Amino acid sequence: MNISATQLKQQSHLLDHVKEEDIVITKREKPFAVVIDIERYKTLIKEAEAGKIEHKLAALSGLGSFSLGGKDFSDLKSEMGNG
Repeated sequence: MNISATQLKQQSHLLDHVKEEDIVITKREKPFAVVIDIERYKTLIKEAEAGKIEHKLAALSGLGSFSLGGKDFSDLKSEMGNG
């Protein structure tokens, strides 16, 4: 769910703090959401994607030099930009 800045107008002072720190939103005293700076969000997404690629490369590396659809591990690694 997206909440517009207008909807947060009543609590606009909270938006001023997002650049400095993450805001944890609680419901019934339990955390259920976090408001973070957009640049931090983009960084987290990039890191998660990079982690997925590294995980896949590690799995492929375990296959050794088996042929994978006509390409070996080093070819696949090069294509993924990690060679």
